[in-house]
Amino acid sequence: MHGLVTTADGTPLAGIFVSNGRDVVGTDAEGRFTLERVTPFVTLTRTAEWTSPTWWLPASDDEELRFTLEAHAPTLPYEFVHLTDTHMSLPREAGDEGTFGLYRDGSMPWEIQDFLANLGERAPHAQAVFITGDLVDHGLEAEFEAYNAAIAHSPVPVHVIPGNHDHMNGTHGMFVSRNNYLTNQGDPALYEKHVGPRWYSFDIPGAHVVAMDWHSHELAIDHEVQNAWLAADLARVEAGSPWILLFHDQPSASLLDHAPWQPVAAFSGHWHTSRVVDVDGSLHVNSPTTFFASLDYTPPAFRRVTWDGSAISMTTETVRVVDEPAALHDVTRATFAAVAGEGDDDALVWRTATRGAGHRQSVVVADGVVFAGSQVEDTALGWVEALDGATGATLWSTAVRSAVKTSPVVAGEVVVVTEVSGDVHGLDRVTGEIRWTVASSDPLRRFAWNGPAVADGVIYVGDQSDLRAIDASTGDVLWRRQDLSPHHNLVNHAAPLIVGDLLIVGFWPSPNYPIGLNRHTGESVWVNPAMGQQTFDMAKMLMIIGTAAYDDAADAVLMPSFASTICVDRATGQVRWASRHASTFSPAAPVITDAGYVVTETGLGLRLIDPLDGAVRWELAVDGEAPFPMASYSKDPHPVVAPPTLVDGMLVLPCLDGTVRVITLAGEEMSRVQLDTPLAAALVPCGDLLVGLGTDGAVVALNAAALLAGASAMADAAVAS
Repeated sequence: MHGLVTTADGTPLAGIFVSNGRDVVGTDAEGRFTLERVTPFVTLTRTAEWTSPTWWLPASDDEELRFTLEAHAPTLPYEFVHLTDTHMSLPREAGDEGTFGLYRDGSMPWEIQDFLANLGERAPHAQAVFITGDLVDHGLEAEFEAYNAAIAHSPVPVHVIPGNHDHMNGTHGMFVSRNNYLTNQGDPALYEKHVGPRWYSFDIPGAHVVAMDWHSHELAIDHEVQNAWLAADLARVEAGSPWILLFHDQPSASLLDHAPWQPVAAFSGHWHTSRVVDVDGSLHVNSPTTFFASLDYTPPAFRRVTWDGSAISMTTETVRVVDEPAALHDVTRATFAAVAGEGDDDALVWRTATRGAGHRQSVVVADGVVFAGSQVEDTALGWVEALDGATGATLWSTAVRSAVKTSPVVAGEVVVVTEVSGDVHGLDRVTGEIRWTVASSDPLRRFAWNGPAVADGVIYVGDQSDLRAIDASTGDVLWRRQDLSPHHNLVNHAAPLIVGDLLIVGFWPSPNYPIGLNRHTGESVWVNPAMGQQTFDMAKMLMIIGTAAYDDAADAVLMPSFASTICVDRATGQVRWASRHASTFSPAAPVITDAGYVVTETGLGLRLIDPLDGAVRWELAVDGEAPFPMASYSKDPHPVVAPPTLVDGMLVLPCLDGTVRVITLAGEEMSRVQLDTPLAAALVPCGDLLVGLGTDGAVVALNAAALLAGASAMADAAVAS
């Protein structure tokens, strides 16, 4: 193949890089190039001086390939908007339940069109939009056609790469990849037909941007060709110079080991999470879904990213789907950065702003001291803080290298926290000094949303690929299990439950059954069925998505699972019954009461179920003006994410609309207070107080007696009337 690169007036351009998808050559003094035919496309690397809307052409041996470039002048600082996993689909037909029976429409074409059309308001300084895959939901021709029409409304260039959903071609067959990874089978043909090349590069001022196809690389369709292209592409820029990687999944060693030097930053999606880590000087940014809540319960969001020629900075914001509720301050940045409010109520004893934002992590209380972990999602940073339980005064604050999205635990004189990278730290509970660290087994690929548990000075923490027992005083690893799943995939939210000598935990999507281990040795106690022995519905129901609770009276373990609460026999791990509910992703632990088991239905409300068979005794729908959705795949804001706390026979429910509600065990709301702090985590007793961490980063302490007295007064008034 041969071709020519010129300006609009025919002036040849030398030194412009052109690729066949494997090899990269520069144009000669006459603007000409010659390449073998390798992939279906020939791509041109747009520079910081020259660009073209036609930067790729179909490969051809029969005619000269001509690129016409025009001058442009992007500036520093260079800002772009990072979106990912838009999962655009078309309106569903009646009766279509979507992937795996999930109610999941993804985004609609008009949502993407509206976002881009209003980019000037959302990100007025943006010079481009980068979208890292899963552009569409099913990989259908009609979806790609609608997607192209939607992004045509962008006022700035849009750079896209494919994800695994873009290669589905309407099918959802699953298998385990060459790197022991559960994903769908794929065919890139429709993406190439409607979108174009799946890997390419371009320049921005002071940096080179590399965009690649993770899914076909993972499937071994073309990983060797992509690796060769990466080496050839980077060989054309100055060795060691800054480059940015766009990849659908968080990149692993299977790609990065083939890079001659590491990127300054990598932007990805796929996991439906918000996770920012620094690995050996490279910033790895995994961004949440843009138009619906993520699998880690992050609100729909986008990132404004700025490259100043030497470093990356970011601002992460929710994508508003409703006006800001009148009762709340501006919480657009809640869950991403500290934006604590100032609301007041007679029941509020103190409020303290932490250094980061909250999410679903509760505080932990020990000897009158409140310990909280928080997150800063604009960089690789997390915080652990100790507060005086009586006054809220900050006793110490310790920074760690990435977000702390789980509750700490206290073991003797040590406070133990996990970072999203998988690092585990033991901090001195008096000073906050880090005593020991157990490094992540894979900081690129560990997504640690599952908190630790403690018993007898031993910490139990990890996921299905690396579950560990750690000596809390020394940080020594006593045992570890790395064989609980045949593959690692998706974020897990279940902290271990300890019942005597038994360690109980569940994962999703695999293994699709609860796990019971001897906590002293790590050996399996429960005998679980082989995957082939379960029906699809049963396997789906046993995907454990939250922390279990133990009912001593029934010797039963209650576990939040996909669209269900399951009751498991403590001795054998066999399922006694399952109670279905309409909220598919509800990770809150059930609350054991004398009246029955209280189940939190994320995005709906509460229900009480019978301990004998899971039958529903009552349901309470909760309404209110929440600022954003947090229930996975939801677009509808709703107050209920956190479980209630049982206090003197009453349920105290913190809500995302900033309220705390008091509810009877008969399912009747008695009172509420408004705190101007969105709450997605349970309140924790601290003496006479109830303490909680808000998504805005505020720790609030309520007088429990005053809260319940308000409920009692309302009850008396109701009786009198």
